[in-house]
Amino acid sequence: MEKLALEAARLLFTEGGAGWIVAALLGLACLHLHRESLRALEARIGDAGAAATALERTAQTNAAVAAALESRTRVLEDLARLVAEIARGVDRNDGRTREKLDEILRLVADLRHPVR
Repeated sequence: MEKLALEAARLLFTEGGAGWIVAALLGLACLHLHRESLRALEARIGDAGAAATALERTAQTNAAVAAALESRTRVLEDLARLVAEIARGVDRNDGRTREKLDEILRLVADLRHPVR
């Protein structure tokens, strides 16, 4: 490392000052690269902000979809309960209808065969 530093210092003072020109140009190039890297970092930060905004919107949309699905599920459960109640009511009505028909058949049979 020391050898490289000494060689760089020797080049700066040799060749009639041409080393200083090269050093200045290298410094300007480094400054330009530094500014470009800062711009690139700012662009990446902007992109990250846009991605965060998109993720937030997606999360809000997902929450809305989840709420809608939960509501739909509750409605379907209510409908299932209602259908079960209707089915039980039909079963009870069928039983009552059978009882009434049996009673009517007994009355008809009694009318056909009167008690003597």
